[in-house]
Amino acid sequence: MKKTLLLLAVALVAVACNSNRYTIDGIFTVEDETPVWLIDLGAQDTLAGTNVAEGRFRFEGEADVARYVYIGIGNKRIRTLFEPGRLLVDLDERTASGTPMVDQYVAYQSQYYGYLQQRNEARKALNAKKESLSPAEFNAAWDSLNRAYVQQQADLADSLVAAHPSDLMGALAMEDLGDRDAARFLQRREELAEDVRSFYIVERSYRTIQALEQTAPGKPFTDYLIPGGNPDGSDVRLSDYVGRGRYILLDHWASWCGPCKREIPFLKRAWKQFHGKKFEIVSIAVNDARADTEAAISEHVLPWPQILDAGKIPGEIYGVNAIPQLILFAPDGTILRRDLRGEQILTVLSEILR
Repeated sequence: MKKTLLLLAVALVAVACNSNRYTIDGIFTVEDETPVWLIDLGAQDTLAGTNVAEGRFRFEGEADVARYVYIGIGNKRIRTLFEPGRLLVDLDERTASGTPMVDQYVAYQSQYYGYLQQRNEARKALNAKKESLSPAEFNAAWDSLNRAYVQQQADLADSLVAAHPSDLMGALAMEDLGDRDAARFLQRREELAEDVRSFYIVERSYRTIQALEQTAPGKPFTDYLIPGGNPDGSDVRLSDYVGRGRYILLDHWASWCGPCKREIPFLKRAWKQFHGKKFEIVSIAVNDARADTEAAISEHVLPWPQILDAGKIPGEIYGVNAIPQLILFAPDGTILRRDLRGEQILTVLSEILR
């Protein structure tokens, strides 16, 4: 692994700084003596630990390679690039800045996620015109809008990969490219330096793309078992619901996921309007503590079936690498749609169940 990291970092380290000294100065508004960790995510190795004093913390030492690191504790953390020089980290705001590589990547992320904000504003404008459109017209407009912003994000990620095929910046941008354009990801993957191609983020994205290919619309569903996944603690299979003669809208979510909670009103409207012999919603909690999921189900009063403690199983089989993720299955188990959101949930169901 050390050899891999050296090869990944050689180009960036050469230009970043003549010295291998690093300093990480951080802000963290918590109690004194709260621990903060610096962890190398590529090597899965704890590099250092320190404690907060008067809302500040510091790491310093020698670093001969660039790394992808975790800084913080629990869910109060950031993931960022790390290289020789002085890095400024604000765990309250979850920001990092100060070294050339980090500043470049932060600028990239700002533009990348800026496209999401623009897309969401465009979705709001489209939703405002929903009543003047048929479900088919609305869905076509929604899909066209989404493709336009996905294309912009893919172009941006692809340009960063093309400029950094031999270092960590390219590896991180490959994750975004894989999420937005699988074909270009596969093409760029062949052009990467071997050590970038084998970096865990790139390998994970490659496995996700393979899973997505196997579970794309038009494919038959793939069954899986969740031990103890029923609310009563008994085992549950996806086939307990899917492929049994009803349309099933499978909602991948978690209690900690803000966007998942924002989908709940649309799901409730869909359930109220369409629930019956032909249609059911099933929610499946991924990467979430059982008690937290149960509390969220009670808080939001979710009346449809729930699967708990799914962990990473849906992600590994269906390529669910971000939530919420809604998958619609036909009565025979064929996958009909993926990535439904907001008003589109209702218009797609209106089209299918009319």
